[in-house]
Amino acid sequence: MLLLFLATDLNAEEVAEDVSKKVSEKVAQEDQPGVWGIRLVAFAQNFPAYPSSSEQNFTALPLPYPVYSGKIFSFGQDLDEIANGQLVGTDRFNLSVGLSASFPESSDNLDVRSGMPDLDFLVEAGPEVNVALKGGPKDDRELLLSLQVRAAVSFDDLDATGRGFVFSPELEYLARDFLDEKTELRFRVAPTWGSSDYTDFFYGVAPEYATPSRPAYAAASGYVNTEFLVGINRKITDRLEFRGSIRLWVNKGSANEASPLYQRDYDQGIRLALFWTAWEQKRKGADAN
Repeated sequence: MLLLFLATDLNAEEVAEDVSKKVSEKVAQEDQPGVWGIRLVAFAQNFPAYPSSSEQNFTALPLPYPVYSGKIFSFGQDLDEIANGQLVGTDRFNLSVGLSASFPESSDNLDVRSGMPDLDFLVEAGPEVNVALKGGPKDDRELLLSLQVRAAVSFDDLDATGRGFVFSPELEYLARDFLDEKTELRFRVAPTWGSSDYTDFFYGVAPEYATPSRPAYAAASGYVNTEFLVGINRKITDRLEFRGSIRLWVNKGSANEASPLYQRDYDQGIRLALFWTAWEQKRKGADAN
């Protein structure tokens, strides 16, 4: 009887050890994002030229670019945020640094800004705190609060000009199992406030550019607008993914409604993109940094 007990106990330990080993192997072999990769994105977007502009900026182009995905730093994963580096955190909370950018716009294409300096390529970078209010990145449903403070810099070729600061809290809901496991639906609400240097980039009119229909104006700090977004991501194959979004910006209540460059209370936009992964390096062993 004792021998039978010892044999059963030994067999149970071997089974447990075998199961543990298989689970470890499965975790190690999970299909994780590539460390380095090359993507080709073909996208088209129709956004307002600047907040409250009555003229739209239509952009359509194919763009090859490198991507990187690590435990701490990622690059090229999202068109809204070029790069993100996590400083500290867990699945429920993290502190990171984000980087985003917006396309330039020639003032020659905007009647209201005719004769004024162009709206140069604008880069925004700074810290953000992300809190999972419900669920997490591994769950089918997640409600995420993100508090972002970013410094803005415009670039005219290599000439950089500081454009103040912007604060934007975001509330985003993700349904990663919408229709099926390959389709993600997301909703986002994001109000924005800017310093006077930031709002002056869009709404300020220096005296030398004043006209009878466009008086000089010094922009004030404060509320800019609120973005409402509905987006859908669909993984078509292992290498091909579709991402689309429609957006509404509510500018009403802006601190700079009195500016001659402020044109309307509501903006709308749409973006459609196809991402094709031409090459992807897989992780081996532990997560890369």
